[in-house]
Amino acid sequence: MSEAPAYRVWFRDDAGCAEAIRSDEPVEVDLSAYGSNERMLEFLVDSGLWEVLTGMFPDGLRKENGKPWTALNGVEVLRELARVDRIAHCGRIVRDVRLMMIAGFNAEAVRRARARGDAVVDPETLSNHLARIGPRSATETFLGHFELLRRKRWVRGKTDAADAHEIVVPYGRRSERLGKVGEKYGYKLVMLLNIEPGRERVAGFVLGPLQHSERGMLKIALRGLDRRFGPLHDWMDTLVLDRGYWGAEFLLGLKRRYGTDVVTRAQHDELAVVKDIEGLLRAEPVPWRWHRERHSRLGKMEVRCAGFEGLDLRDEHGRIVGRVNAVAAEEYEPGRTRRMRDARGEERPRFDYVTTLPAARAPHRIRGYYRRRWRIENQGFRELTQQWALDRLASRRFNALNSRIAFALMLYNAERVFAMKHPEPWREARERRLASEDRGWLGGPSLAAYTADGRLGLFTPEQYGRLVAERERNRIVRTLREALACGEDLERTLERIENSRPDEA
Repeated sequence: MSEAPAYRVWFRDDAGCAEAIRSDEPVEVDLSAYGSNERMLEFLVDSGLWEVLTGMFPDGLRKENGKPWTALNGVEVLRELARVDRIAHCGRIVRDVRLMMIAGFNAEAVRRARARGDAVVDPETLSNHLARIGPRSATETFLGHFELLRRKRWVRGKTDAADAHEIVVPYGRRSERLGKVGEKYGYKLVMLLNIEPGRERVAGFVLGPLQHSERGMLKIALRGLDRRFGPLHDWMDTLVLDRGYWGAEFLLGLKRRYGTDVVTRAQHDELAVVKDIEGLLRAEPVPWRWHRERHSRLGKMEVRCAGFEGLDLRDEHGRIVGRVNAVAAEEYEPGRTRRMRDARGEERPRFDYVTTLPAARAPHRIRGYYRRRWRIENQGFRELTQQWALDRLASRRFNALNSRIAFALMLYNAERVFAMKHPEPWREARERRLASEDRGWLGGPSLAAYTADGRLGLFTPEQYGRLVAERERNRIVRTLREALACGEDLERTLERIENSRPDEA
């Protein structure tokens, strides 16, 4: 006998399923370990993001004679949403009937596995599946995901920032393509992020061994975006970089190659451009402009900035490779009487920024760009590492690590979009997760009811108990009416009701 189609989406319809139970329609009910909050999952399906996520093709697959790969992608998405950090620990997910149906396994396959007492898929199969997804396929899927965000106008603004994150492997040295810098072993992740306030989104990523150049990895990401979405300068006006990307030819080369302006901070105080800034600051008068800022850690401050244009930018050999503009910024306590101090009580340094943007008329704008990058570095990466466990290795195989990161970054973007479009449900879900110490999006235990026409309802045990009581009352009333209509003796009717054994829903 041929199996049913491998992929099926169960549509959430609590009210419809409740009515089906009351009406005594055929309904299958299972206990689910997850399910008290499904809004994020519903959003993924309704928005089209689920289709993109589950469409990451395993280009290392030789022949499709095992588990459907779209359903395995669905399992990985559900694992990430449930915040199960390690694949080896996802047994509760792969044994959950409702989640396996949502992932894309057909109902018959799920029932057969349950009858045998087995999981539909074991964790090792999921790990092997992730390892079959090569970097090219993971990147193409991620770009397709970002294209959907752009098409739905869920990405705004034309300012992006690049940042690198080290995934350090504290023990074990058998992981594929493991890099080494000094005494550290691990991988380097370079990400490109749109930093429009309130609409921060990951736009691209590249993973490599720890010793790989951040500049080289960024070039790979930019080339991919330029090929997929057209000339970079058409949709990315400004690229903000930290000091790790410093290099005169590299910075000016980005402007020449893509037409995108660059903002960065001077790498160290011994640079020729920093000496030039110091010389200009000793001249009179200095074109200082004041503005107020508020920092999450330092609080309120007043900052004076001075912008200069047409400074020589030299390479490591002292050769002039072009000209840039610069901004010097000094931080003062409110009242402007004393420079700001750090936690140790020491005076905070002057900040020197280098840019291809005009700097003299609005120098605080250049500093503002860099501050937005700093917020992403501190808040964005903290959320990715703490909430999405970005530092946890999915496997010793490089492909599995890379594809798992692609899933996590796409779901990070999806969560940010969900919070923007549905702030109240997002806030309620966040409060529930904090109160229950459950970091996952799928929530706590529930009863899952499935109708024959593909509807899914989630109920607490109390809710389901009330529905069953209503069904039994309706069944009794219906039996009595039928008996009265045909003139059956009341005692006979009551005896028939008492001896009946209705099928379990």
